[in-house]
Amino acid sequence: MLRKLADFFVRVMDRWMPDPYLFAALLTFVTYILCLIFTPTKPLAAIEIWSGSIWGLLTFTMQVSTTLVMSGALIRTKPLTAFLHWLCGFAKSPWWAYAITAFVGGLFSLLSWACGLVAGAFVAKQMAKVVKGCHYPLLVASGYGGFVIWHMGYSSSVGLLIATPGHFLEKTIGVIPVSQTIFAPYNLITAIFLLITIPILMAALAPKKEEVIELDPGIIEAEEAASKIVETYRNVPADKMEKAQIINLILGLAGVYGLFMYYAKGGSMTMDSMNLSFFVFAVVLSRTPRELIRNIAESGKSLGALVFQFPIYAGIMGLMVKTGLAAVIASWFVAISNNTTLPLWTFLSAGIVNFFVPSGGSQWAVQGPIMTEAARQMGVDVSRVSMAVAWGDQWTNMIQPFWALPMLAIAGMKAKDVMGYCTMTLIYSGIIFCLGITFL
Repeated sequence: MLRKLADFFVRVMDRWMPDPYLFAALLTFVTYILCLIFTPTKPLAAIEIWSGSIWGLLTFTMQVSTTLVMSGALIRTKPLTAFLHWLCGFAKSPWWAYAITAFVGGLFSLLSWACGLVAGAFVAKQMAKVVKGCHYPLLVASGYGGFVIWHMGYSSSVGLLIATPGHFLEKTIGVIPVSQTIFAPYNLITAIFLLITIPILMAALAPKKEEVIELDPGIIEAEEAASKIVETYRNVPADKMEKAQIINLILGLAGVYGLFMYYAKGGSMTMDSMNLSFFVFAVVLSRTPRELIRNIAESGKSLGALVFQFPIYAGIMGLMVKTGLAAVIASWFVAISNNTTLPLWTFLSAGIVNFFVPSGGSQWAVQGPIMTEAARQMGVDVSRVSMAVAWGDQWTNMIQPFWALPMLAIAGMKAKDVMGYCTMTLIYSGIIFCLGITFL
């Protein structure tokens, strides 16, 4: 039953899923039309709002790019690649390959959304090399499937933002510590349950042997040839410095001390502190400066398509916020909510808004004021409603291809190749999220 349903979604996505850029462009047109229908915005005024908002996410674009590059460099260090190779060794059949890939993607996503994407893609490709008979699109989808819980872990945009003194809603909701959001029992229980069960789901979607598409042998041969290339060093000062491990050690230990003092003085987990931790450990675990530079360059290869789409989504976000469309959508769900169902409807509305604003922090800026005010008036736990926004944001990423771009670039796949399987993750995780946010 599950396999037949997955096959159906695979065929649908193969036929209808456009390139992520076209997806964003079409979403822009849809947003524009919705603004004209549901808000008093005039046609030309909406275009001005869109064009004036294109560069509204430059700071966030840099933060996200830094996260991707630093966490990617960290994953590529020898200790972590050795650890991931060790994990791959436990897969003795395609079933276990799918399950372990999904588990690794989820586990690393709880550490960082970027780590989850890079580690998931790395393990998917490695599994395709060492385990015969694996369906490569399903392996990549398994690695991305773990991404559905990223907002419940260390890099949770909403959880970190509202725990940071001075955040834009502090006067309304105060500073909410991560003990009430990321480390709240309902969040941890739901995250762990999905971390364990999604791998089983992905393994159950394995196609028949005659339908299996394995990794292109040419890619394997090219990577093996590249790994055998021996770098040469000259006996000159420049090359000697690039081999000097002491440089990385001193810089990295200074960063470790700074990170320790930051938290020792009561600093909160923020995107900047998270990026600092990735930077520090990428430097420490890279044996030489040259190795670090190589890892960073490799991590940056997937940035192009991602960075290009940020202005498009910034324009969409501008239309959603400045025309009041986001408030209109959110208010629809608030209108049908009560003090029991508000977290559930908040989650579902966040899943819809995520298509238009696929950024946790930006989506919180759109929905946060509306949902938290509704929670305050209804006497609902604000921290719970806040995490409902976070859960909705991560949920529909399974069929919103924006965040899949880095993984697809590493894996050498197209969005339509994996989104059919990801739709199954969307359906299953959606049921679990609805139950968790309502009853736990």
